[in-house]
Amino acid sequence: MKKILFFLLALLALPTGVYAAKINCDSPVWKNKPQCKDESGRKKEKTILDTETGLMVIELESDIPWSSTAKPKIPYNNIVKLTSSFDGSSEYVVFDRDYKLKGVTQFTVLTKWSSDYLNAVFFLETGCDFMFGCIGGIVDSGELGSPIELKFNNQNYTLYGDDGQFPLPNDFVEQVKNSKSYVGLSIRVKNRVIPIGEGTVEKLSSLYSKSIKKWVIPEINFKAKNVKVNPSIKEIAGNTLPKVVTVKSSRGQGTGFFINDRGLLITNRHVIGSGTKIDIQIETVTGAILTAKVIYVSRKDDFAILKVVGENYPKALPICYATYPVPGEEVIAIGSPRGLTNTITRGIVSAFRRSGNYSEGFATTGASLIQTDAAINPGNSGGPLLNENGEVIGINTFGKTSSGGSQGLNFAVSMIDVLQQLNVGKPDLKNINESSINECGNIKM
Repeated sequence: MKKILFFLLALLALPTGVYAAKINCDSPVWKNKPQCKDESGRKKEKTILDTETGLMVIELESDIPWSSTAKPKIPYNNIVKLTSSFDGSSEYVVFDRDYKLKGVTQFTVLTKWSSDYLNAVFFLETGCDFMFGCIGGIVDSGELGSPIELKFNNQNYTLYGDDGQFPLPNDFVEQVKNSKSYVGLSIRVKNRVIPIGEGTVEKLSSLYSKSIKKWVIPEINFKAKNVKVNPSIKEIAGNTLPKVVTVKSSRGQGTGFFINDRGLLITNRHVIGSGTKIDIQIETVTGAILTAKVIYVSRKDDFAILKVVGENYPKALPICYATYPVPGEEVIAIGSPRGLTNTITRGIVSAFRRSGNYSEGFATTGASLIQTDAAINPGNSGGPLLNENGEVIGINTFGKTSSGGSQGLNFAVSMIDVLQQLNVGKPDLKNINESSINECGNIKM
């Protein structure tokens, strides 16, 4: 008896945890225990070191159906590396889930955050309680309507988007990245306020600190072009369409156009993302498929520069680099709205203004924006906005749509501002008669 008592006392004297069972979530004993499941009820995924960024990530395929149910089997409050089976590209995101139970009704909002955008969907379910969950089914669901408002550390951001996707302002990304406090991030849409978990914000801060690539501005030169005076719309279309391409990536589809005769083309950042290294597929008006590599991304004014692989590519469009447009001037927008390639819309310059809270996520404060009533729809992004002579005055960037049904509020980033950010000098016109140069700096025909 004394020996047994001595043995028990010896065990109690050992350091705490020496004989604690090791948790192995792959074993039959532990795999169904609460310690091995996340808040969605899914088995906890193993985090691994991502050698490209130095982040601890969970790897998943990018086509997971995260937005099709109120309780998707996804990891929350973790950095997830999503790899596309379409083109092999990867992006880093953090998922968050918020739900409120009021009576027998539950309102759930799922959000997906990257360094470029926020995706948000909602689900309204009935017959819900804490004991049995929601047995009445989903009575309403969909994407959060535009606009939404972000608030973090007493700073507000108004975001406009389409199909539940909202480009994130660079100022917001920088604020989260540099923050030492992870509380207080929320989304407001109409009369609802949706809090975002502190763990999610902490992961976003780490994500923004390590995953955003710093790009070196490439050396870019372009030439003045021969431009016909007062061409018809038909002539402008005939000259322009061969130099405008459809840009396809795992992020979706947009438009781009050539800015010099050496295979450089421009599109919006939100078409291709800001951290991608993979090849981008582009399609010309003739149906030819080309490959381009991303060589520069601007997080300030939502544009990216691509270089076509090989030597077989269209020539550049004439660029209006010497003067800004004025209100009332006729303009033409070209792009691929909703995948309908080679679409032309016509309108006027409604206003020429500096960016503000209406353009957060697309342009830095003080950037020059061209407001037009020429239709700019999803898929038009990255296409050229042309003046009445067919010269590029801006990059079609976004339409200020809202659930209230705003019409004709469309914006393009000024081409002059883009060239200034890229440190592009004016082309050499020393041997050109001054009377032959038009207001945009091109050569009159």
